[in-house]
Amino acid sequence: MEPAAVLAREAIQNSVDAGVKGEKVRVEFRRVTLKGKAKAEFVAAMGLSPAITTHRADLKLPRDTCLDSLKDPKKSLQLLFIEDYGTCGLHGSPSKSKSHFFRLLLSLGDDAKVNEAEGSGGSYGFGKSVYSSNSRIHTIVAYSVFDPALSGVPEKNHARLMGCSYFNQHEYKEEEYSGRAWFGKPKNKGAAVDPLVDADAHAFAERLGFKKREENDRGTSLLLIDCGVECEILRDSIEEWWWPRLLDDELGLDIALYEQDQRLAPPRPRKRADLRPFIECFDLAIGRSMPVDQHHKTGPFNKMNDMPLGNFGYTVVSDNGILDERLQSKLGCVALVRAPRMVIEYMNVGGTLPLPCVGTFVAAPEIDNYLKRSEPACHDKWDAKSGRLSELAPEARETVITILQRLKIGMKTFARDAAPEAPKQELRLKTLEKLLGGLFRPPTSGPGGEGGSPSDPISIRFVDDPHVIADQQAIATQGTFRVALAENSDRDKVKVSVRVNCLVQEDEGLSKEDPIPVELQSDELNGTGIKGADGGIVFELQRSLNPLFSFKSQPYAPDWTTHVQVLVEEI
Repeated sequence: MEPAAVLAREAIQNSVDAGVKGEKVRVEFRRVTLKGKAKAEFVAAMGLSPAITTHRADLKLPRDTCLDSLKDPKKSLQLLFIEDYGTCGLHGSPSKSKSHFFRLLLSLGDDAKVNEAEGSGGSYGFGKSVYSSNSRIHTIVAYSVFDPALSGVPEKNHARLMGCSYFNQHEYKEEEYSGRAWFGKPKNKGAAVDPLVDADAHAFAERLGFKKREENDRGTSLLLIDCGVECEILRDSIEEWWWPRLLDDELGLDIALYEQDQRLAPPRPRKRADLRPFIECFDLAIGRSMPVDQHHKTGPFNKMNDMPLGNFGYTVVSDNGILDERLQSKLGCVALVRAPRMVIEYMNVGGTLPLPCVGTFVAAPEIDNYLKRSEPACHDKWDAKSGRLSELAPEARETVITILQRLKIGMKTFARDAAPEAPKQELRLKTLEKLLGGLFRPPTSGPGGEGGSPSDPISIRFVDDPHVIADQQAIATQGTFRVALAENSDRDKVKVSVRVNCLVQEDEGLSKEDPIPVELQSDELNGTGIKGADGGIVFELQRSLNPLFSFKSQPYAPDWTTHVQVLVEEI
């Protein structure tokens, strides 16, 4: 993902998370270019020279930065201001690790925001790295106004300003340094700094080019020094990832872009041909519009453990739409959206679809915490393997798995159903293919339902054949089988792994990309079985032992056709 996209996603995410209930969040991006006297005054105020320039080699700063031309009045210095309104600001004690101020500026990165109320996006720790990485000299300044009652200090401050640099760890005069540098009011003989507060903060903010905030003008302003990100690219990225929030009637989001104090055109996602189909699906998913024909589909996912999962919208892209170059890379994708109303990912469902389709999934608020915990620090996917899901109940991971599988299979089913019927001649050819495939396919089971070929040392026998049962508003597959050493096996014991796959039958065959999760268990292993990461059970199979296994799949749509595979592998 391009730096501008990451910056747009994370900067707005942090502002949205800090939003005040009942107020619409507004974020302004101001790009300012300094030359001549204005540049010299800024460099002097920040002390960039000699504070940073003299240590440039030790800090291993890259070439082609503003440090090359700080004293040249004709060379420009680019600044990017990011200022939010309708937010709570960076309140809390600067010395307390859980305060907003500390987490954005002082922490090394944390997951604290993940534990906050549902509907938030991520952690300030990652946000800080996004800001600093978009400064060529890895230096930012934060200026914030907040409720004095929440200042976290006896003085009841209402404003703070502090600068931070995030350099590489390095040595200087045989001493090691972390690479962290602070700009503020010195204390402890210069060994540490405090932020500037109240009147001092306001005065210095104006010197640096910030818009002065009044005491009740709460929010946070950030300055990225030597930032090359252009507002036009930021606007494209904001449209790409934040269109659900921009178009949400209840939450809303105001964005303003400025170049040298000249206001630019705002984000207009509905004018982008590559986003319009996803917006159409979003409107379907939230009930703002209804399907008009078989080329549109919407509905809720069936509940899981009595918990709603969310609503989907699918659409077939028009012939004119697929001509858009940017949309072509998004065909076959579903926009994943949860409470903050940012697109987490344009997830490709995989495989080849018979029609150009896209979709949008809007997650239910009840599972927002599950999905938030599944995301990496950059919030760019829902990952069922995330270690943070282990902190929640088992159904959290199962929920993420189920959503991703239903979306992938659901989109494919929609595309197949929306496609025109194949000519009869083509249907006859497909039937002939299946017959020929059956004639030339090697045998996979012996008489009496025993699995495996005659040379296998292991036999599989179904006691209760796989069958479909009703499960809430969906269906599931269950059954039982026994595993034993074959009579002609020359061994008395072997270590094996037993697992069950439940595959979805599609037109082109069995889909192995996203098998339906299956719960497998056996009460006849006397505690010797070990659960594997793939859901299978590892144990030592002895000639005197033919344990009974039972399995049940997770619920799936009633119109799906599935195929069960029992796999026994020697370890």
